[in-house]
Amino acid sequence: MPEKIHPYASPATKTLSLYGLLLFSGKKYSLSQLAELLRCSKQTVLRMIEHIEMSHAATVESWMEGGRKWFKAKTPAVKPQVCLDARDIQHLLLCRDFVWHLLPQALRDELTRTIAKTTVLLPEMEDRSGALTSLGHGYSKGVINYTKHQDLLATLLEAIADRRICRVDYQAPWRDEPRSYHVAPLALMAHHATLYARCCLVTEKGEPEVIYDNMLLAVQRILKAKKTERTFAFPESSLAETPQTFGLMKDEPFRVRVSFSADAAAYVQERIWSEDQTISLTPEGGIILEFTATSWPEVISWVLSFGPEASLLAPEDLREEIKKAVGEMLKSYR
Repeated sequence: MPEKIHPYASPATKTLSLYGLLLFSGKKYSLSQLAELLRCSKQTVLRMIEHIEMSHAATVESWMEGGRKWFKAKTPAVKPQVCLDARDIQHLLLCRDFVWHLLPQALRDELTRTIAKTTVLLPEMEDRSGALTSLGHGYSKGVINYTKHQDLLATLLEAIADRRICRVDYQAPWRDEPRSYHVAPLALMAHHATLYARCCLVTEKGEPEVIYDNMLLAVQRILKAKKTERTFAFPESSLAETPQTFGLMKDEPFRVRVSFSADAAAYVQERIWSEDQTISLTPEGGIILEFTATSWPEVISWVLSFGPEASLLAPEDLREEIKKAVGEMLKSYR
């Protein structure tokens, strides 16, 4: 979902934001979604849409669906002129290079060709070579070579775009044999140099019914994926981004308090671990970080990664789990 507008933005700013959102995204939005994004009432949204149409800036289509009112900008008869400069293309290259290590070779080549094609939109011929100058690169340890999974990735991307149910064979590391699932793939996610397919687990036959709405499948562990003829159209709420809390796995949320030494404080303070995190200073120059997490194993691994520079304060039962883990580590070094 797009970022929410600043709550103190002027009415003119919100109207321009609404105009840009409808015109450039090409997506449909419910009245409730627009009110939330613009941080105003539904009546104010309706008034802004009326002003946009009265100015002839755009024609906004509206209709009722699923008990809610939806809006979408009508495609103009005369397409707007696209104007790029060399810096715009360099920014696209920068995004490509940051995720280069995650992409299979075929997707790397396709993406490079696509960006190269955009140079024909540059008004000055001499800017074309400079536009393709790379400005950076990504780096990660322990990368996975996804080239051998490129056909699988292509199937998943097509299924996501076409809203098609897939039958996948998945080999979990703790199982002796793979299992088959029928899933609705919603999006690909990148986390710690690993690609995951975010899916809804659905029933195997008939109209897809959601069994579990937050299934994450590591792409390298999917043995086979086949699109079926079944399609899905889940509510927008199931496709929207969830609040950013600590943990890739989304179990029941819980609050965490961790104490960090002065040596680790700067590193921790520079980063957002959860949208609702709070940081307080300690007399010794360290900090106490408090946030919401959704995965016990991930919190344990993360705290242990700081060694003696971090100490989990709460919850108490998770603190006991870390004590056990440290004890097992000591046994390994005796």
